[in-house]
Amino acid sequence: MVRPLEKVVFGHTVEGLLVALDGHLEGPLRGRLKEVGLDLDRKLEPAYPKDQWHQMLIIAAEALFPTLSVAQAHWHLGQRFITAYFAGRMGRALQGVLKLLGPARTLERTTRNLAYGSNFLQVDVERLGATDYRLKVSEGGRHPEFIGALCHFGTLTTGVKGLTTVVEAREEPSATYRMRW
Repeated sequence: MVRPLEKVVFGHTVEGLLVALDGHLEGPLRGRLKEVGLDLDRKLEPAYPKDQWHQMLIIAAEALFPTLSVAQAHWHLGQRFITAYFAGRMGRALQGVLKLLGPARTLERTTRNLAYGSNFLQVDVERLGATDYRLKVSEGGRHPEFIGALCHFGTLTTGVKGLTTVVEAREEPSATYRMRW
């Protein structure tokens, strides 16, 4: 149950995660998701509490990438997620906008782009040079590589070449990223 001012992730974001998990949703993973309140036998809720979303991410990363470090698993999950998200209705619309904007303008509106998925992520974008940006994500510190991968692979859809993204700092609940090309 979602309360009025609660920090939430929207249902279409959870749907994107489920698409990223396609082919892995039977057996133990299905049960683990149900334990944290995501019953795949029921219709998705319009929104899910932030803490429940974080549990889903941990479970998904462990299930898909059990041999990788937590950081690597979350990066790869972020890559799978953004690919799946762009395959959905909301993602296709956003991807079209990002291609038109290009990498610089896409990064400069990262808060708006991430707002499609939740009601709590805030991003401070600092332009350090024509192709050099620092992003501080308010609640990115819990899963910094997942958020970093979203920013990285989302920006790659603009057609930018040579993009690098690194997690510069983790100051839970926030994280700072450096993106250059």
